[in-house]
Amino acid sequence: MSSPLAIFEITWHGHSCFSIYNRTLGIKIYIDPFGPNTGKLTLPKNDADIVLCTHDHFDHNNCEGVIKWDGTKLIGLIGDRNIRDVKIRGVEAYHDESKGKIRGKISMYVIGYGDGVFAHLGDLGHILTDDEISRIQVFGRPHVLFIPVGGKYTIGPEEAVTVIRQINPNIAIPMHYYSAKLNQTIFSKLYHVEEFTRIWDGDIKEFDTNKIEIDVNDLPSETTVYLLRYP
Repeated sequence: MSSPLAIFEITWHGHSCFSIYNRTLGIKIYIDPFGPNTGKLTLPKNDADIVLCTHDHFDHNNCEGVIKWDGTKLIGLIGDRNIRDVKIRGVEAYHDESKGKIRGKISMYVIGYGDGVFAHLGDLGHILTDDEISRIQVFGRPHVLFIPVGGKYTIGPEEAVTVIRQINPNIAIPMHYYSAKLNQTIFSKLYHVEEFTRIWDGDIKEFDTNKIEIDVNDLPSETTVYLLRYP
């Protein structure tokens, strides 16, 4: 029988925003909540115990939109923190292929929560170095990787395939790709997710929901892409 510390609810709120929740520990973590100009998307208010923002851009930094009155928020953390026994590492990376000269730096977050290990790459704009990979794998092989695939402002489909193989998670969940719900003035040129799945050479599992429950002790051993429905 699996440990209750291994069971998590993962909810995709759209764009790059996910929440992770374990009922036994009772801590809800949000990553990269979007601001209102991102598009026709909504966030639940007063829902987050911990909010992690990979960088301070409007479509990733809306901490106040989700945080509880006594919650903790971190924007662009580089280094290690422990919040309510949740281990958090921020790994420095860049928003572009020019070491941040175009769009600046970001923090990739690695989260050790209960029995789960989660990695969120924010607006990563480049292939990873060996040092970055080792920092991401600080808590072991990530069970879940949230990875941008839409290009233009981040890595695109081909680079995303490479980065997934570099990190080797159990499951990879694509994000930051085109949707008609996004602000078309800003995001109309993002790749569609199908342009990523067309070149992904591993297994794909599609869900007709934006919210799933996983048991980290019962995940595919070979990296599998989980496609959630856009909320």
